[in-house]
Amino acid sequence: MPTFTALTIYFLYLLSWLVSAGHCCSFHNDRGHANIDHQSITRANTAARSAGTRCSTARTGRRFALKNVRIFDGTSLHPHNSTVIVDAAAATSPNTITTYDGQGMTLLPGLIDSHAHLLSTIHLAELTRFGVTTAVNAFCPDPALCASLRNHTGLTAVVTASFMATSPNSTHAKLVGPENAGLLIRDISQAAAFVRSQVAQPWRADFIKVIGSAPGPGLTQAAQAALVKAAHAAGRRVVLHAAYAEGLAAGVEQIHHAPLDVPANDRLVDMFRGKRKKTGRAVAVCPTLTMMRATVLEMQRGRTMSNSSLSFAAANETVARLHAAGVSILAGTDANLQPAVPARVPFGSSIHDELEHLVAAGLSPVEALNAATVVPARSFGLHDRGVIREGMLADLVLVDGDPTVNITASRNIVRVWVRGVEWKS
Repeated sequence: MPTFTALTIYFLYLLSWLVSAGHCCSFHNDRGHANIDHQSITRANTAARSAGTRCSTARTGRRFALKNVRIFDGTSLHPHNSTVIVDAAAATSPNTITTYDGQGMTLLPGLIDSHAHLLSTIHLAELTRFGVTTAVNAFCPDPALCASLRNHTGLTAVVTASFMATSPNSTHAKLVGPENAGLLIRDISQAAAFVRSQVAQPWRADFIKVIGSAPGPGLTQAAQAALVKAAHAAGRRVVLHAAYAEGLAAGVEQIHHAPLDVPANDRLVDMFRGKRKKTGRAVAVCPTLTMMRATVLEMQRGRTMSNSSLSFAAANETVARLHAAGVSILAGTDANLQPAVPARVPFGSSIHDELEHLVAAGLSPVEALNAATVVPARSFGLHDRGVIREGMLADLVLVDGDPTVNITASRNIVRVWVRGVEWKS
């Protein structure tokens, strides 16, 4: 019987409506974040951390075993009678172990949502409940708020973007209030200073978020390349908003959102192949199909601006073409509960929608699970998660059924552990 040890195992309303590979995402409304009280939310998040730490004490510092489970370790499925032992680094009773019978259910690595817009611990709790143990906050509007979302015992861990790198003339600049106007990049020489300011923030931005020039005017190609160079010098990866060709030329690690007008063509697919051949590394794509579909549905219901040329089929086909070409795909939902957005996407449950969309676009169930575990862990440099293996964080999800055969089984969540702490609703 194989045994495994797992040790210490974030839309603008008037944007160009997700048109083309460079016009794919809108964050909030045209008033930016003026209608969100960041300070009050920050205080509530900080208070929740303190309360959560006190309440979770009894659930930490212990060893437990999960027996009679099928283990999807991130790459392959192991037999029904497998066992995982979770060993807390500072177990109070090292000789005591609690055993759970998995009854033949499937144990997965904790899921990773590669694109969400988080504000509060309420969002973290919803993510945790649905098996998302790590979430990428795709835009940081306020340093203190972003810091307040970190380190909540037993709740989803957060990987945080920088403030968005964009120019004063871009559509996205409308999101920027006067207090942050100094962060807008007016000249290529400001690129390095922008990156330095973001990695020095209290939450120490995990990656740099760059807005491509489309729908323009915006950052020049040279400015984007300068940002990438500065980010890499600071040991940070770069995520580009939507502009595929620009991102490939600039040297980013990831491009987020799929187009809703026309799918990726052969030239663009060849550019992805050429980049991988030239640099020896792949550029990952996070298509956020759940948001793409939700936006189209809102248009069809007449709740947003009408544009009959837009179709979810374009986004779906883009994923199919890129996947067939060997491009790494990341599962990201664009989950948000912001006012006046093209579509709202719920936290947590939407990761399972995204997995199903990815399978419909041509990924196998295992590949879709990879897109929410090992692939984003590797793409964001999270070397301590995404797989079930000795020495990894104990981010685990027990589901009834086999999602490696039927991806909808990922919804049948029985138990969730975040760093060895079991989620309790």
